[in-house]
Amino acid sequence: MRRLGIDTGGTFTDFVLVDEEAGSVRTVKVPSTPGDPSRAIAAGLADLAELGVDQLIVGTTIATNSLIVRNGPRVVYVTNRGFEEVPFIGRLDKERLYDLHWRKPKPLVLRRDVIGVPGRIDAHGRVLEELGEAALEAFRSELGERIDGEAVVAICTLFSYLEPSHERVLLATAREVLPGVAVSASHEVSPVWREYERASTTIADAYVKPAIESYVDRVGAVVRELLAVERWNLLASNGGYLSAEEGRAQPSQLLLSGLAGGVIGARFFADGAGFPSVFSIDMGGTSCDLGLVFDGQQQYASEFNLAFGVPVTIPCVAVRTIGAGGGSITWVDKGGLLRVGPQSAGAEPGPAAYGKGGEEPTLTDANLALGRLSAGYFLGGAMTLDADAAIRALGALGDLIGLSTEELALAAIRTADENMANEIRLIAVERGLDPRAFALIAFGGAGPLHARAVAERLGMQTVIVPPTPGLCSAFGCAITEARIDRVQTSYWRSDGAGVEAVAAAARALEERAVADLRRSVPANEPRVVRSADMRYAGQNYELETPLPAGDLGGRMPELLNAFEREHERKYGFRLEGEPIELINLRVTAFQPEPLPQIAAPSGEGTAEPHEVRPVWFEREGPVECPIYRREQLTAGTGLGGPLVVEEFDSTTLVFPGDRVRVHEGGSLILTIGGAP
Repeated sequence: MRRLGIDTGGTFTDFVLVDEEAGSVRTVKVPSTPGDPSRAIAAGLADLAELGVDQLIVGTTIATNSLIVRNGPRVVYVTNRGFEEVPFIGRLDKERLYDLHWRKPKPLVLRRDVIGVPGRIDAHGRVLEELGEAALEAFRSELGERIDGEAVVAICTLFSYLEPSHERVLLATAREVLPGVAVSASHEVSPVWREYERASTTIADAYVKPAIESYVDRVGAVVRELLAVERWNLLASNGGYLSAEEGRAQPSQLLLSGLAGGVIGARFFADGAGFPSVFSIDMGGTSCDLGLVFDGQQQYASEFNLAFGVPVTIPCVAVRTIGAGGGSITWVDKGGLLRVGPQSAGAEPGPAAYGKGGEEPTLTDANLALGRLSAGYFLGGAMTLDADAAIRALGALGDLIGLSTEELALAAIRTADENMANEIRLIAVERGLDPRAFALIAFGGAGPLHARAVAERLGMQTVIVPPTPGLCSAFGCAITEARIDRVQTSYWRSDGAGVEAVAAAARALEERAVADLRRSVPANEPRVVRSADMRYAGQNYELETPLPAGDLGGRMPELLNAFEREHERKYGFRLEGEPIELINLRVTAFQPEPLPQIAAPSGEGTAEPHEVRPVWFEREGPVECPIYRREQLTAGTGLGGPLVVEEFDSTTLVFPGDRVRVHEGGSLILTIGGAP
């Protein structure tokens, strides 16, 4: 089996071809073509097509970027009459609590494009007001008047997660009146309670549909031409893959596609190196994505915010993003404090060292000025950096605050390192974890440069750098498994009746998840995992609790005990005798697939430095530091710092007193201040 993973990033498009039988990996990296991502995919496939590909999985940021830059179509939002303001009211929270000038971001729909319709379902799923023919005729007329040119339709009515009949009628009517127009309905996209979040998710799904449809069409044409295959897959936000056609139908499932692959790759290499629990740091050119693998499993979230005010209730790999990348700009605020990011120089003009007109100092410029990056071996020598331009940009800012070039570069890097460490601390506190008990796995082009300092701030002792760290996300795409996550609100209270209804809902949801999986990919023996979101009555947030095996009807006492044990484990207490509420049912159906066996180069190896150059680690001054090429380091090689390990897509920094060795799986294992 040859699995090809593709990660289409904003700057580069990465390809990783995993040959399971040979245990080998072939990689390609080409510049991205944001205007038409299929052109970059075609360029990379041209180098791999002759090798043969059995399975193709593509991770893409096309849906994410469409929402962030807001270049999607006009949305016509359909809801119950009297509830037209829900997307605009939102929640009574603020992105910046003490900023008196902060303004709430606008939703993805304009108020004049909202249609309120009669008809009403109550909180028990009963019809309070019928959606009659007169109302439908008025709806048809209003749709015809509203849709002029490119537009999409999002439908979200009250309590449709309990009884979707009204939404189904509106959906069919919209498709009848507007054939060819993308239409999304909340009972299909996100059948869960909390009206605002469900509306936001449905609007987002409709908003990105045209972009995803165009992407699938263009990439599909390239795949058919170069690989001669009809079936290919997209990486979903939940870290699994689904067929391209299913992705076209469910675009909201792809909103975190570009971020999930990195966590999957991190889990593979961390587990292979003997570290089942790690924090991951994926630091690229613009941002840094932070993830968590606990006991060999990536962690999940039931909701995420692509931007403040755009919540999406789709199961996804838990990833947190901050503005810390190689292109993050160093600047001084009005109070005279040094800042790094979130502004980025991007790829155009890029850091000053790129020589494309950038004048503001970035983290790439700082690392280059300190000798941590090689001017002549950036991207494996494919690009030469201008060290003089980097020094000029840093020096100009340093003069403003009384720091030398090197002092400013060190301060910028330390600021970024502290920002990343603080974000990992927040993740750990939220989940009740001690980061000192974890290792840190670093990838992305800039991750291995900064990981050691981040780990030290967190009290961690070990840093793992996987092979070809700049392509770890594409590797994660290649090795993931088919997976479908489904969630359904189904309310039950422990001191009330209705157990059989919840049990029936659990069976139906399981059947739906398995059917959706089989519709997306061949799945002969899928596995199913079930859980429920539960809470004590009166609480506002739920705790996910695994469901016991078998029919739920007779297993409720087990489920209640499991919830109380989990509540005590996470929060330190339980409330004996208090009523417990079940809010949502969750089902995951997946098709297990064997993981490849990847090995580091074997043999004696030279382990001789390619060169020696001065590198700044601390303010005391530079240290003569040996520079190694990673392809020369074979399994079992152990070295003591200070040193730098270079490869075509990344650079690993090893401080004085640290040790690094090459694991038989190909990863570098860096131990801070200790023996290997």
